[in-house]
Amino acid sequence: MSFVFFLGRSVGDMSGKETGGNLTESAGKDEIVVGRRRSRVRRILFRVLYGALSILVLAVLVCRGSLAEPASYQSALAMTQAEAKVHRTAFEANIIELGNIVREKREWKTTITQAELNGWLTDNREFSKTLPKEVSDPRMVLADAKMSIIFRCEIFGWDAIIQGELDVFCTEVPRQIACRIYRVRSGWVPLPIDAFADQLTARMVAYGAEVEWSEIDGDPVALMAFPEDAFQLGTKILTVQAIEIEEGRLMITGKSKSKLP
Repeated sequence: MSFVFFLGRSVGDMSGKETGGNLTESAGKDEIVVGRRRSRVRRILFRVLYGALSILVLAVLVCRGSLAEPASYQSALAMTQAEAKVHRTAFEANIIELGNIVREKREWKTTITQAELNGWLTDNREFSKTLPKEVSDPRMVLADAKMSIIFRCEIFGWDAIIQGELDVFCTEVPRQIACRIYRVRSGWVPLPIDAFADQLTARMVAYGAEVEWSEIDGDPVALMAFPEDAFQLGTKILTVQAIEIEEGRLMITGKSKSKLP
């Protein structure tokens, strides 16, 4: 009996019927596994391509956004060279007039218009030479009790419009001027304030000021204490007591005293 059973098994194996059934079942399982792997690979590729496309679209939007020019900046740039020269002359005449005032009076006040500031920035070639090579076309906008400094800048090969919105005012500490930074952005893309703050600190320290940082309602504020002889006009030392920013003009009030020999 055992021989017959063995013989039957051998014949069955030789015929291939039972063995073929096992192979068919195994092949079916392999096809399912392969299909699942292909589906998984397709999903991974789709996610990678979708992520890359999203990053590309975001990069394009950021680049376009960084080139967005505020209307106020466009208006300031529209000043012709002839107009800039006229406004620069008016600015320098105001400084000469201020010099005459402080020689005769202890208290003084001067008003500088936005047009005069931008005329001086546009027509003063010596000032342009002091700017970093990446920076061009600086302009100032005085509005909403804020001072906006706007300029073109090349960052890692990309052109951008940088705008910093500030408030400048005097504190109760003698010879201390505060600069509150509301925000810094490239076009409409927000930028970290830290880099701007570091540059401001370095510039003011080079000018002789002691700089400390505080904050108002979450906005960083640079407290800049200047030495007594930081602002001079002729033989007079000027002390700034108040700075007011109004629509299109900057008003500065202070006192003066003679410089000691």
